[in-house]
Amino acid sequence: MLYKISHIQLASLDDLVPATSQQYVVVWRNNIPLGHAWIAGQEDAREKLRAAIQPALDYYRQHGSPLHTVRSETRLSVVICTRNRPASLATCLQSLLSCTDQDFELVVIDNAPDDDATLEVTRKFPAVRYVREKRKGLDIARNTGARTATGDIIAYTDDDVQIPAGWITNLKACFSDPLTMAVTGLVIPASLDTHAQYIFEKKWGFNKGYLPRRFDHRYFLDHSPYGVPAWDVGAGANMAFRKDAFLLAGFFDERLDVGASGCSGDSEMWYRILAEGWNCYYVPELYVFHEHRASDTGLRQQLFGYMRGHVSALLVQHENYGQRGELRRLYRGLPHYYLKRLKQWVQRNHDENLRHIMMEVKGCYSGLRFYKQHKQLQRQDIKVFPSELHQAVRTDEHSIVSVIIPCYNHAQYLKQAISSVLEQTWPHMEVIVIDDGSTDDTAAVCASYSEQIVYRRVERVGLSAARNIGVQHSKGQFLIFLDADDYLYPGAAEQQLFFFGLYPLAGFISGAHDRVDKAGAFLNTVYNNGDGYLSLLQGNYIGMESCILYRRDLFFHFHFDTRLEVCEDYDINLRIARYLPVFHHNNRICAYRIHDRNMSADKKRMLEWVRRVLNKQVPVLQNEEERLALQQGLNNWKLYYTKTRMNEDK
Repeated sequence: MLYKISHIQLASLDDLVPATSQQYVVVWRNNIPLGHAWIAGQEDAREKLRAAIQPALDYYRQHGSPLHTVRSETRLSVVICTRNRPASLATCLQSLLSCTDQDFELVVIDNAPDDDATLEVTRKFPAVRYVREKRKGLDIARNTGARTATGDIIAYTDDDVQIPAGWITNLKACFSDPLTMAVTGLVIPASLDTHAQYIFEKKWGFNKGYLPRRFDHRYFLDHSPYGVPAWDVGAGANMAFRKDAFLLAGFFDERLDVGASGCSGDSEMWYRILAEGWNCYYVPELYVFHEHRASDTGLRQQLFGYMRGHVSALLVQHENYGQRGELRRLYRGLPHYYLKRLKQWVQRNHDENLRHIMMEVKGCYSGLRFYKQHKQLQRQDIKVFPSELHQAVRTDEHSIVSVIIPCYNHAQYLKQAISSVLEQTWPHMEVIVIDDGSTDDTAAVCASYSEQIVYRRVERVGLSAARNIGVQHSKGQFLIFLDADDYLYPGAAEQQLFFFGLYPLAGFISGAHDRVDKAGAFLNTVYNNGDGYLSLLQGNYIGMESCILYRRDLFFHFHFDTRLEVCEDYDINLRIARYLPVFHHNNRICAYRIHDRNMSADKKRMLEWVRRVLNKQVPVLQNEEERLALQQGLNNWKLYYTKTRMNEDK
């Protein structure tokens, strides 16, 4: 079962002669990998290889390369996490520093080393930043890299990986879509010289195919009933993230991967990105070469760790998002899978190895025990509050205000919402409509505005995620989140900017609003008095999200919490006011439309969620005055919703 790896160009395929030994053949068109095949001795490989590469040829013939149309000037950091493998690290560093594009930051995280050998290697490469992380664990090291790196994009590779010359160039081109938060690429074996390397590549390899593939929230929803196979996204040996991803989804869970449970820290991170409504992108052109473990003992240890980490990750994913599919996969899917493989072994299927099966099963049981023993060590993301948010924001005649309008089946109101932005007295307005999987005429309404607005459709990610996605598409220094069934008054943006000029240290400016019925008839004006965090703890004096103007640089140090079904605006405003001054005035900014589809109509549900939002503030309360304000808020909300329900019952 020893295979020689051969790489051939497409133009040479017709000249390929039958092999005299077993070969693993990869076919290329210039620097684009097209496919591979396992070729037995004396076998004519041409037809087998043509079949293997045809899907990729068809794709590139129809779509072209996704990376040759966009080039990005974004700042890039490459992080290598290593432990006690100086020789491999030296080879990896040399390949990285031979890339044609040298405009990147290179960081080596030396994870709990036994000696200074890694430090000595890095000293031979002046471009490398060396960081020693004393705590053992791959995901601990990855998090240290994420916090240390300065790039907008943070790429990870392993010390046993060799990097091709065009990797940096291709990586920078992968993030042209603002929805893409993570990118992975093809991992090709560097050698198949041993039985263990052959078995790993044949059954466990990191190769996810030769076609580009986007994983989005629709993928997450489609697979949620039976567990989302996030591991299909790629491999940790060749992955990259926007730095914003760590603000939106959190850092790697340090209970997972090597040095802890054994594996799956990368796939659990991709799971969270998909759950939050963002995309992961697999790009075969972003390829690297990986040196698999050579010994059978090493392979068995790896399989044990894989399944131990896999089970732990399923439980962590359920812990974070409550998806029952993760438990179905664990308690139904895995037993069925291993019973099937044992049956195949009994039937003398030579692809099955009893020692491997039993090692994997042991890993599964060990993963259950590991999670139960470490359940209390839930991920605690360390939020570093940037000092620039304490600096005064500048407004001038060129300031751009971006208005983000999430819309789900509110086409009948959307035109008025969009027009209210385009008719603002302030000249520099940007409209971004996030169509959250609408089934009505939302797309047609947006199409009628042609180039006047930015339109983006996503797959039912929910209000919080839709707002966060809108931020990523925005260009303005200031943001308004306008619900599709509400509308702004003509001078809204200009008034809000005026107050920012008076209070430049504020995190946001809020104003008053009118309530109108579904036909637009005036009901009443809502004037509230409030002043910052203490007032918000006692009640939501703002009352309506659309009457707030935010500084753009708040995001994504703050963002709308996708785990909240309602009250997400109250939650983010509390969190901002906890750290920054805010200002409220009583000038009317917008109209809030009351109709039978308002989320606030269910008073019992609203009370339940507002309690959750306030309870999130308990760990950050600093004194007795704040604790009393929160308790008063809980009492006020209970009284408010009880009275409202009683009045409705009458």
